[in-house]
Amino acid sequence: MHAHLTPVSTTRDSADSTCPIRPNLQPPQTPTAVSSPAAAFTSADRSAFFSTAPAVDPASFDVVPDRRGTASLKWDSAVKRGRPEDVLPLWVADMDHTTAPAVTSALLWRTRHGIFGYSEPDDAYHTALTGWFSRRYGWQVEAAWNTVTPGVVPALALAVRALTAPGEAVLIEEPVYYPFREVVEDNGRTVAAVPLLRDADGVYRRDLAALEATIEATGARLLLLCNPHNPVGRVWSRGELAALDEVAARHGVVVVADEIHADLALPGLTTTPFASLSEAAAARTITCTSPSKSFNLAGLQVANILIADARLREAFRRELAATGYSQPNVLGLTACQAAYEGGDAWLDALREHIAAARAHVKARLERIAGIEAAPCEGTYLLWLDCSGFLEAAGLDASELDEVMLNEAGLWLDDGRIFGAGGEGFTRINVACPRTTLDAALDRLEAAVAAVTARAAEQAGRRRVALSA
Repeated sequence: MHAHLTPVSTTRDSADSTCPIRPNLQPPQTPTAVSSPAAAFTSADRSAFFSTAPAVDPASFDVVPDRRGTASLKWDSAVKRGRPEDVLPLWVADMDHTTAPAVTSALLWRTRHGIFGYSEPDDAYHTALTGWFSRRYGWQVEAAWNTVTPGVVPALALAVRALTAPGEAVLIEEPVYYPFREVVEDNGRTVAAVPLLRDADGVYRRDLAALEATIEATGARLLLLCNPHNPVGRVWSRGELAALDEVAARHGVVVVADEIHADLALPGLTTTPFASLSEAAAARTITCTSPSKSFNLAGLQVANILIADARLREAFRRELAATGYSQPNVLGLTACQAAYEGGDAWLDALREHIAAARAHVKARLERIAGIEAAPCEGTYLLWLDCSGFLEAAGLDASELDEVMLNEAGLWLDDGRIFGAGGEGFTRINVACPRTTLDAALDRLEAAVAAVTARAAEQAGRRRVALSA
């Protein structure tokens, strides 16, 4: 029987909202400089509003929200997806934290405007976007490089279709985020998988020799790069990326860099955007970015795809146009701009919270025999090596997810879905309140102890029977 985690609702009466008063959008009786609601919404006080950055209370990350009944993929889909109803979901990569106050306030203001017609990124949006990458990464991005898509995964698929022909090989490094393989195979291309290497300290490294051999054997000219890496948590160093760039340049390989987790490098670390290595690297790179992971905005469906090279950009945009997609989600644009203008302090506080959560999990795992966390430098996802537990319990890697679901009552992402090298691992999302995390760890500890003890008891009985 599993412990039941009771959510605490944080819903407040809208009358208590701290959203700043928006401009009066009633049509004036006589013409003025602001002659329409649209003009009012783009006035100077709008800019001041978007840049609001209230102080961050670290305790806010430990408030337990009630997400059930919100059509949440994470919290409302267990039975539909064949999981027990009372399972504790720490699988999909969205956070159990409300987004930055600047984002919430911007969305409240925009919804009060009440008109949600076709919208496109404007100068203010572009300024927020380019300012974010300049400020956070020292990378000078041009607004003209950007193409907005509904998400990074759709952008990966678009890049595969735009830059390869059916049957051609596309490089991925496994284990890796499973849509990488899916967008290749689902579009009639061939996966050329190169295994990451895990050293004696559990740190994952790139096998450049194997990568180059695979390029030569398959003729692949497109690489899907995960930076930072999901699920193993590497924030690739500038030196590692430069070494990869040298191989890619020598073989004419275009790099599609999924950098959706870039903002979530742990404190003290910074992601190096692959395209920021040099102008030459930028000319061979499609950079896929989004505020969706760092600001918990996945449901608003906005991603910024940065392509410096005009030829690559045109090929990508032509493929996007062929889908019939044009203007983006207006609330996604609003949220992204607000996050990039007023979300720095909140994001830095979140990174500290995630670092503390990681440390807490690592300390708790010292009490759970046979499970350890792989060294990690970024993302809010932990890659757990369960091989010791499986060996002690006499279980095959294919049985791990069943144990997590039905013994521990945990819905995690089993390592096998991430491809070769994922066997015996599971991925857990630690971007949740400490109460939720401890409930999960309590379940995991009890299940591992019970399953291991049961296996030892059965082994003892077999020994007795053989000696009788």
